[in-house]
Amino acid sequence: MPPERYGAVVERIRAWTPSTRSLFLRPDAGARMPFHAGQFISLALPVGESPPLVRPYSLASDPEDALLEICVDLVPAGIGSRYLFSLAVGATLDLKGPFGSFMVDAPPAAAMVFVADGTGIAPVRAMVRRVLAHGGEHRVQVLHGAPTEADLLFHDELAAFGSHPRFSWEPVLAGAGAATGENPKLEALVLDRYVRADADRTRHFWICAVGDLVRRLREALRAAGYERRAVRYEQW
Repeated sequence: MPPERYGAVVERIRAWTPSTRSLFLRPDAGARMPFHAGQFISLALPVGESPPLVRPYSLASDPEDALLEICVDLVPAGIGSRYLFSLAVGATLDLKGPFGSFMVDAPPAAAMVFVADGTGIAPVRAMVRRVLAHGGEHRVQVLHGAPTEADLLFHDELAAFGSHPRFSWEPVLAGAGAATGENPKLEALVLDRYVRADADRTRHFWICAVGDLVRRLREALRAAGYERRAVRYEQW
């Protein structure tokens, strides 16, 4: 589906922590943007010099939802995130989308492992919803990294999915004060469990996080014998 431009209104805001929040956007005139779970949009922000500052944000919402949900981290030196944190309900934004191949349409006939750190859980949440609604018999596992339990976005929803017979959700806490994208416990768990512990190389992976963690995991999994196309990633 080709990307298109939309105007949107901030209809709702949910603060997760003092530095992380979700914005719920309603496209103008009741328009709906078709997209696949896991894709992202680009926001044109009227800050800095002309032209507008463009920033990508993954969608945490389902394609069927009326509102588009994005998760925003407040970056101390980031003029884009500071602008988004300044918005109130009723503010307007210009966006374009959808973009990206980090998505799930039809789930593969194999076990699925989602690895997300911080707000990287946003597109993963959308994909997990889609996969569990699709049916099938293969396991769906989520490794969810964050500094502390209070930083686990969608905590209650993902924990509730634990009653699903094919699903497991495992928080991996780096510790208070850990920087975004720095979760050595998450990296070690993935390598220990899926590279060193057994020889099964049929799983499919989706990895989403900030920084070099994504590249290291991608390369380690592929070098260990997982098919290249079975290790998908989104690096922020």
